[in-house]
Amino acid sequence: MESEIVPVAMVTGLYRCTFSGFEPLTADTPLILEEIRSTPIFYELELDPEQQEADLIVDVIYDSTEPIRLPDLIRGAGIPRGVPFWIDWFEIPPYREMRDMCGRRVYPRAPGIHTVRFRTAKRKHEKMGKYRDFSPLNGGWMSPYFEFAIEGEVCINEQ
Repeated sequence: MESEIVPVAMVTGLYRCTFSGFEPLTADTPLILEEIRSTPIFYELELDPEQQEADLIVDVIYDSTEPIRLPDLIRGAGIPRGVPFWIDWFEIPPYREMRDMCGRRVYPRAPGIHTVRFRTAKRKHEKMGKYRDFSPLNGGWMSPYFEFAIEGEVCINEQ
């Protein structure tokens, strides 16, 4: 019987940081422009307890653009050993305009609904800084789409 391949880590939600703590970030709770300029978006990683010694690699895919490489998470340094969850963060890309994987224009800081996906896997020490293996055999996982909104006027004249 084959053993089931389990992801090393899965993203379970997006959060905004407020003075009262973390609040879930959804399309119904928009970020204001000041928040996207000054505050990162936090995400929660659920870590597989059977793979506690594995260091992690994480990429974020913002509005279907090319994956953005996040800093590697090292067990014992970046992530304490033995914790079941870990909070990490990313920033909304600081560009006025970008291109997605199909060549379409996207506006990362524009008002409206935005999507983000994550991919996670084990960090291979022999491949540090080179090719990043997100395959299921390496504990790789691709998240579903998470949606959130940025508050403001949406211009529908641009196409």
